[in-house]
Amino acid sequence: MTRLHKAIWAVLLLAVIAIAGIAIFAESRRSPLPILGQLSPFRLTNQLGRAVGPDTLHGDVLIANVIFSRCPTQCHQLSQKMARLQGRVGKGVRLLSLTADPDYDSPEVLARYGTRYGANPTQWWFLSGPKAEVYRVAEKDLLFSVMDTGETNPKLEDRFIHAASFVVVDKQGRLRAVVQSEEPDAEEQLLELSRRLVRETRL
Repeated sequence: MTRLHKAIWAVLLLAVIAIAGIAIFAESRRSPLPILGQLSPFRLTNQLGRAVGPDTLHGDVLIANVIFSRCPTQCHQLSQKMARLQGRVGKGVRLLSLTADPDYDSPEVLARYGTRYGANPTQWWFLSGPKAEVYRVAEKDLLFSVMDTGETNPKLEDRFIHAASFVVVDKQGRLRAVVQSEEPDAEEQLLELSRRLVRETRL
C-alpha cells in the first residue's frame, strides 16, 4: 500500500470516527423522554398460559395497546399496526396487547386472535386475567382509558370502551410516551421511540 493509499484510509477512518462521535454527542444532548408512570406489581396471563409481570418484562422496551377479540371496530386497525410493527422493531422490544374483555378473552381465545394477525408469541403477547387487575394495570400504570359500561344488551363497541392509542415503556418499566393511533406517522413514532429507549442508559 502506497503512502497515498494509507493517507486516504487514515482520512476516511477519521471521518467515520468524527461522524460517529457527532451522532453520539447529538443523542446525549437530546432531552430525555419524560417519565409518565411506573409499572406496579401485577400478575396477568399471556396467550401461552404463562404468568406475566414486571419481572418478566424487565429489560425489554414495551409497546402496548388495548384490544378485545370480539371488537367490531377499532381493534382491527390497532392490531394491524401492531402486526406491521412486529416485523420492524428490533431486538429488545416486546409488544403487548391487553384485553378490555378478560371475562371472555381467555388465553386460548387470545391465541386464536393473535394467529389472525400473524402474532409471533415470543415477541407479541396478549394479556388477560382478572378484570379488576387488567383494568388497574391498563388505567393506573399505562394511562389507558378503558371501561366496561355493564349494559346488558348493548352493541359490543358500546359495552367495552377503550383508548385507541399506544404507549411505550422503557426497560425499567417506566411509561415514557403515548402515541395516538390515528396520527398518520404513528408507526414511525413508535419505532423511533422504541429504538431510542433501547439505546438509552438508565436515568
